[in-house]
Amino acid sequence: MAQSLDITPEDLKVFLEEAEEQLQLLEGDIVKLEKSEDAELLQEIFRAAHTLKGSSATLGHQPMAQLTHAMENVLDKLRKKKLAASMDVVNLLFECLDLLRAMKDDIADGRETVIDLGPVLTKLASDFGVPAAQTAGGGASGAPPEIAPGNPTEPAPAGRDAIEVAREFASGLNDTERAQLVSGMAQGVQAVHCRVAFIPDCLMTSVRAYQVLLALGEMGEVIKSFPSPEDIEAERVGHEIAALLLTLEEKAHVEGTLKAIGDVESAVVSVAQAAPGDVQPTREPTPAPESGRESQASKKGATTVRVDVNLLDNLMNLVGELVIDRTHLAQIMGRTEQGRGLAEASDDLVRTSAHIGRVTTQLQEEIMKARMLPIENLFKKFPRMVRDLALKARKEIDFVIEGQETELDRSVIEEIGDPLMHLLRNSVDHGLESPEERLAAGKPRTGTVRLAAEHSESHIIITVSDDGRGIDLDKVKASAVRKGLISEAAAKRLSDKEALDLIFVSGLSTAQAVTEVSGRGVGMDVVRKNIERLNGSIEVVTNLGLGTETRIKLPLTLAIVRALLVSLGSSVFAIPLTSVSETIRLTAQAIKTIRRKEAIVVRDSVLPLVRLAKVFGMPEAADRSSQYVVVVSSNGQRLGLVVDGLVGEQEVVIKSLGGFIGNITGLSGATILGEGDVALIIDVGSLVKSETNLRMGLVS
Repeated sequence: MAQSLDITPEDLKVFLEEAEEQLQLLEGDIVKLEKSEDAELLQEIFRAAHTLKGSSATLGHQPMAQLTHAMENVLDKLRKKKLAASMDVVNLLFECLDLLRAMKDDIADGRETVIDLGPVLTKLASDFGVPAAQTAGGGASGAPPEIAPGNPTEPAPAGRDAIEVAREFASGLNDTERAQLVSGMAQGVQAVHCRVAFIPDCLMTSVRAYQVLLALGEMGEVIKSFPSPEDIEAERVGHEIAALLLTLEEKAHVEGTLKAIGDVESAVVSVAQAAPGDVQPTREPTPAPESGRESQASKKGATTVRVDVNLLDNLMNLVGELVIDRTHLAQIMGRTEQGRGLAEASDDLVRTSAHIGRVTTQLQEEIMKARMLPIENLFKKFPRMVRDLALKARKEIDFVIEGQETELDRSVIEEIGDPLMHLLRNSVDHGLESPEERLAAGKPRTGTVRLAAEHSESHIIITVSDDGRGIDLDKVKASAVRKGLISEAAAKRLSDKEALDLIFVSGLSTAQAVTEVSGRGVGMDVVRKNIERLNGSIEVVTNLGLGTETRIKLPLTLAIVRALLVSLGSSVFAIPLTSVSETIRLTAQAIKTIRRKEAIVVRDSVLPLVRLAKVFGMPEAADRSSQYVVVVSSNGQRLGLVVDGLVGEQEVVIKSLGGFIGNITGLSGATILGEGDVALIIDVGSLVKSETNLRMGLVS
C-alpha cells in the first residue's frame, strides 16, 4: 500500500535529499563518537537528529519522528554525561539509523512503512533508561510520537507580524521568563530580540524555524520564541520567527549566523536597551532583500543551490556540441589562412573563432566546476562499513581517511564506489592480521587501513593501503595453477609483477576460506573492469609481511578528454592521451620477432607490438615504411600500437557505442570530429590486458 503523505512532489524531493544528508552526517559522526565524546561532535549529532525529526514530523511520517525523538533522548543523556558512548550505545544508534534509512527508502518508493519499532524502542527503554513514555507510547509501530501539539490557548497563526510579537515580549513574559531575563541582564548578559524572515517559496518553514532555534540555543539562552517550539513541532509556522535571547555574542555574529541558515531572507537583531523590568527591544527597519546590505554569510548562502542532475547532463551535452563546432571553425580558419579563397573573410573568421574559443572554454570550465563534488560525499560512507567488518572479523583497525576535500566529477564518484568498497573489504578481511597474529609478528595490535585521494595534473589518485600481511606471490601462482588458469611452466616464467597481476583474474583467490565478505576471487576482477571502464588504471604494490597498496588513477571527468588522433587507411581513431607515453617512427629494421610476436626495443626494454588494423579486421597498409608506433600503458603494462599515421591532438566528446553496436573489445566509444566524421575511441585497457594474458599464457 502506498504511503499516504500530505506533501507535494517538490516537497518530497527536498525532504529525501535533506534526510539523506542528515543520515550520512549522523553515520559518519557516530563512528567518530566511539573514539571521542567531543562536546561539539555530540552537538552536531544532536542537531542532525533534531533536524531529521522536525522534517519527518513536518512530512507527517510519525514513525520516523518517533524514532529520531527516541535517539534524541539517548543523545541528550550523552551530552549530559549521564551515559557513555560505549559500543552497545553506538551499535544501538546505528540500528536506529538503519531503520531510519529503511523508512526513508519506503517513502522514496511510495511504500507504506511496516517496520516494527517496538524492539528497538523497548531496548532503548530497558538498556539505557529512556522512559517508555518518551519513546513509544507502548512501543508499537505507528504510534504517535511524543511531540506536543502546542498550547491551544496561545495559537500561532501563520504569517503573523513578528514586530507585533516583539511588543508582546515585554508584556507577555511570564514570571519565570521575566526572572530569567532579569537574572541574565544583572550578570551582564545582553538581551537581544531576533526577527528572522524566510523566503516566500520556502518549502519547509518548520524545519528552518527549528534550525533558527537551534542556532540561537548554541549562542545563548532563548527566553521565548514566537512561534514556540511546540507550535513549530505542530507545523504552526508562518514565514517569520521572532525570539528573545540572552547572549554574550556580538550582534553582528548573531545576525550573520542566522542569515547563513538556508532559506532565510532577512534577519534583524536588536539589542534591548530598556531596564530588565521594562524590556522593550529597539526597533530597526527591516532591510529589503534587494538592498544589497546582506552580510557575507548571507551572500554565501545565496550562491549555493541544488541543481537537478538531468539539467547538468543536458548542459554537458550542449558543451560537447560547442566543442565540436569550435573544432570545425578552427579547420575552416586553417583553410582560409592557406589562401584557398575567401581571403577577405579571413580576419573576421580569425576574430570570431578566437571569441568562440574563449567563450566555449569558459563555459566548459564553469560547467565542469558545477559537476565537481568533494570525494568526501563518497568517503564518508566507508567508516561505518569498515567498523562493522572489523567487529565481524574480530580485528582492531585504525581507519584513516585523507584528502576527502579532493574534487571529482560526480559521474566518476558514482562509479568508483563499488571498486573502493571491494578494496577496503579485501584489506580488512584478507590484508590485516588478527591482533594475536600482529603481536606475534612484532607489529602493533591495531592495524591501519588508509584511504587517500589527491590531485595529480589532470587526474585523481586514490590509494587504499594497509600494513597487513601483504600478498604471497608463490601462493598466488600456486592457486592459479591449481585452478587451471595457467600452466605450471608458464607460472615459473612469470616475473613478480606478472604474478601479482594474476590477482585480477576472475576465479583466483588465495583465501583459505570463503566468507560472506570475500574469498571467491571475483572482487578484484570486477574492480579492474570498473576502473578500466572509467578510462582509469589500477596498480598494486605489495611487500610480504609489510602490507599492500592499491593505487587507482582516474580522469577528472568522463565527458571530454584530450586524445591523439591516428589514421588506419582512410579511417581515424582516437587514443586518450592519458594512456599515451610517446610516439615512435617505425622502421622495418627495428622490428624483432620474439616467440612469434612482433616487438621493438625502446631504451633497452622490449615493447610488444599490436597492429590495430589486424585487431579490427581492416586491410593492412602495403607500404610499412612510413608507419608509427603509439606507446600506450595501462595498469603498469606497456604496448606499442602500430598505426598508419598521426593526425594530431584534439579534445573529443565521448559518445557511447552501447546502444548501437554493443561492446567491442578494443573500443570504448566514439566521437564526432570537426568535419562531421565519426572517429572510434580506442580502449587501451582491454588491448593491453588481452596482449598481457596471451604473453602470460593465461587460459581464457
